[in-house]
Amino acid sequence: MKFYTLILIFVTGFTNVFAQSASIEERLKSSIRSQFTLGSYDQFDHIMQFNKDTFLIAGYLTDDSDSLKPTNIVFQTFDGGKTWKKIHFKGNAWIYDTYFQNDGKVWMGGSDEYVHYSTDYGTTWTIKQKPFNPINRVLSIYMIHSLHGIAGGRDNGLAITFDNWQTTRQIPSPLDQNKYNVTKDFVDDKINKVQIIDSILLINQNRHIFYTKLNAVEWKTFNIPVSDFAVNKTQQTIELFSVRNKVYVLDAKLSLLSTRYEPEKYTYETQPNEKVDMASFLASNIKSVRIKAVEYVFDKWDRGCMPFALYKEKVKRHEVKNPEVFTTLKNILTTCGSFEKPQAQQFSFSTKDLDNYWQYYNEEKKERQREKLAGRDYTELLNIENDLFENPDKTINNLNQDILDTVFKTYSYPNLYKGNDPSLEIEVINNKDNILKIKSVNPNLFSLPWTIQYKGHSFTTYDPGITKLVKTILPKGFNYHDQLFAGELIYRLIEQRIINEMTYKSN
Repeated sequence: MKFYTLILIFVTGFTNVFAQSASIEERLKSSIRSQFTLGSYDQFDHIMQFNKDTFLIAGYLTDDSDSLKPTNIVFQTFDGGKTWKKIHFKGNAWIYDTYFQNDGKVWMGGSDEYVHYSTDYGTTWTIKQKPFNPINRVLSIYMIHSLHGIAGGRDNGLAITFDNWQTTRQIPSPLDQNKYNVTKDFVDDKINKVQIIDSILLINQNRHIFYTKLNAVEWKTFNIPVSDFAVNKTQQTIELFSVRNKVYVLDAKLSLLSTRYEPEKYTYETQPNEKVDMASFLASNIKSVRIKAVEYVFDKWDRGCMPFALYKEKVKRHEVKNPEVFTTLKNILTTCGSFEKPQAQQFSFSTKDLDNYWQYYNEEKKERQREKLAGRDYTELLNIENDLFENPDKTINNLNQDILDTVFKTYSYPNLYKGNDPSLEIEVINNKDNILKIKSVNPNLFSLPWTIQYKGHSFTTYDPGITKLVKTILPKGFNYHDQLFAGELIYRLIEQRIINEMTYKSN
């Protein structure tokens, strides 16, 4: 028997690069701090590495040593961080984004609304004109080559240049073209990321991913959920990052070249369960069952500088002395050790489970509608009106084991997250007054898995029979009662099937 333990690993293939870059970053920061006194608000937001020895660091970095000079600076080294120079870039800005080339050219944009440009690794700087009309802060910048680039603004600005920001051409954004809507009360129109490949523009505005042809700007979304993108200049490809770590690789004409899966940042390592002497416990008849059900109810608002809700524990207890329940429970405990993973053939859903699904689905749909009013109907999400969502029988009547495994692996994190989730603990007492405990580990997915504890040893089980039995024990409306139905599990199973069947199509 096994249980799942969540461990953190670095993404395969990027392990060395990520670990090295993290250590380099800390080493560089430590070196700067040893040579300069930094302000409490200083931030190293952008580390530009041109070669093994040459680095330039930008962000929110201040210089209070000379009141006659602009406040903000960049740090430069040509010896791998042994010595640093503090350089004023003729501006006074928090640098939001940078772009650089290995030949020493650097572009920076930030809160002072200008584009700052260097050709010598940041030693000397020129100021380009403010790229946006109307003027706003430069939030993102990307260059195809030394003359041709694109910039995105903090307030819906979008402009391209063909002469290195001597002149600019204003581009209508997705928001300008009403590709998503917002209420008058709330507008988040930041253009967080911009890139160009060939004649294709890609943009992230308010977490919406759009693309368009440059010569005829008409923003479109991809037919798959997309949360991010990356242009590979060398290979002339686009990577679209979709749900469940699925990556679609396109050419510059938006035709599909390949798909792959990024390894999970979190993975499960199986460990042997402890040996629980169930036979010894069950050798004596069960005489009572006590249930402790906990939920958290709103208490008050914390009134600190960042207000947040405080909850208090609400506990209800229930005692069972029904011999029929004891017989059923004994049968379950006899076999539950064999459910070290979910088994599709053991899952069946009742009418009430389906009712619970529709409750979950409709609330999710309402939340999407609320998000849409504020412009947050993100293109990274699956279409909630997919036919499979609206016809759950198509999925649950023929439950796929692989889909079931994936859902529990993705959404079940034993002993990791603790907060205001409801909890349930069952104490089973036999005639010798020995106590065996059954605890809910994950209240969201049919309350599976359960943890069985006896005499200092424990194991986890995915036996749905425990959930079904507790349904018959707890009165309707009792603490935790609503967690015993499979609404969210059914939703996640349908969601995973949609993801598995998802294919990319170019418009």
